[in-house]
Amino acid sequence: MDGIEVDKTTGDCSCTESTLPLGCVGFIGAGNMACAIMDCISGTSEIIASRRSVNALRALKSKYNLHTTTDNRALVEASDIIFICVKPQSADALFQEIADLDFSDKMVISILAGKKIEYFTSNLKGCTRVVRAMPNLGLLVGKGATAYTLSKKCTKNDEKKAHIILNSGAIAIKVQEEDLDTITALSGCGPAFLSYFLSAMEDAAVSQGLDKHVARTLLFQTVVGTYDYLKQNDEPYDSFIKRVASEGGATQAGIKAANKAKIPEAISEMLESAVKRAIKLGE
Repeated sequence: MDGIEVDKTTGDCSCTESTLPLGCVGFIGAGNMACAIMDCISGTSEIIASRRSVNALRALKSKYNLHTTTDNRALVEASDIIFICVKPQSADALFQEIADLDFSDKMVISILAGKKIEYFTSNLKGCTRVVRAMPNLGLLVGKGATAYTLSKKCTKNDEKKAHIILNSGAIAIKVQEEDLDTITALSGCGPAFLSYFLSAMEDAAVSQGLDKHVARTLLFQTVVGTYDYLKQNDEPYDSFIKRVASEGGATQAGIKAANKAKIPEAISEMLESAVKRAIKLGE
């Protein structure tokens, strides 16, 4: 089967020879998260992306400096680093397609929720160098939060390359693999959870008669100001709340209402449910 080669004289990417330290980075699956990562490293490394949709690939090619294909096998053979970015439920079918290929000289980076390193080393021929990562969509604005762990066979050079890629547009933190399911719920799902709460606060303000634009502007700035203060001062949450909530005041009334409605318990249940689902996806 032919590999992927692009004439270097055209200025397009070539995946058979690279002077860049990362080599050629292939993305199997090019959804929102994969595109966010590609956007962060575009222009600094050679990229190939695969999807089943030809129209989606055309859009990718017009936006990024990359090569596209619908052939996952050709992508594997041409790449030095392979991102697995399909849905966890689609992983088994993908592996049936590529499992006989030789992964012994390749590093695999997975962003599949729940799928442990052993899943890759057991199901892909010669695969020993695996990075399991959990990024989030903050990458879209260069403010991502990514946690990652590495297989024992990863070299120091592999770790350096993984950190370079995952730290592009993000804060990348190396963790133990057993923590990744909880991290999936906290920072992986976190942008959606935070948007859920922001939406509820905005809707509540509008229902009290506030203009939607005014509500959103003040809400967003409140979030930014609170985040900046807490990060700069490392103050405990309870202590900061007491700064705002004077005895008998409006803030205290709101906190009491939240406690009565068992909001902390609901948040705990939200994260616990996400952790359980992440674990289930890995089975």
